[in-house]
Amino acid sequence: MMYFQKKESGFSLVETLVAISILLIVIVGPMTISMRTAKSSSFASEQIQAFFLAQEGVEFLHKHSYDYYVRHFSGSVTDPWGQTSDPTGAYANCFSSSGCGVEWSTTAGALRLPISCATVSNCLMYRSSGTGRSHFTHIAAGNTATVFTRRLYFSEHIPSTQVRVRSVVTWRTGSLVAEQRVEIDTYLYNEYGTP
Repeated sequence: MMYFQKKESGFSLVETLVAISILLIVIVGPMTISMRTAKSSSFASEQIQAFFLAQEGVEFLHKHSYDYYVRHFSGSVTDPWGQTSDPTGAYANCFSSSGCGVEWSTTAGALRLPISCATVSNCLMYRSSGTGRSHFTHIAAGNTATVFTRRLYFSEHIPSTQVRVRSVVTWRTGSLVAEQRVEIDTYLYNEYGTP
C-alpha cells in the first residue's frame, strides 16, 4: 500500500500576525511623523501671523499718533500729545483694562480711531473677504473669523513725555488647552515737546 502525504502550502496564523505587525509598524511610523510635522508647521504659521498682527497694531498706533502731529502743524489739532497721552482723549479705549483695537479703514484711506475691545467681539480679528488684497479687521459683517484676537494697551510711562504701548495677540491652536500669546512693547514719545 502506498501512502500519499498531502503537503499544504500557505501561512500559519503566527506568520500572518507577524506580517501584519511589521506592516503596521512600517505604515504607522511615517504617518505619525507626517501628522506631527503638519501640526508643527501649522503652529509655526500661526505664530508668524500672530507676530505680524502684533507688529501691525504697534505700527498703526505710531502712525496714528504721528498723524496728530501733522494735523497739529496744519492747525486742526491744538495739542497732539494730549490726543495720545490723555486717558480721556482720543485713545481713552486704549487706556482701559479691556484694551482697544485699531485698524486701517479701506473706505476712508486712513486709520480708524481706536475702538473698545469690550464692544467689538472681544477684539476678535476677521479676514476681509472683499475683492483685492485681503487684510485683517475687527468688523464681523461679511468677513471670515480667525483664531486671533488683538488688543492694544496704553499706560502713561513718564508723564508728558512717554506712553507705553503694548500690542497683545492671542489665539488657541488645535487641541491645545493653553492660550498662545505674542506681545510687543514700544513707546510713543512727545517728540515735539508739546505740553
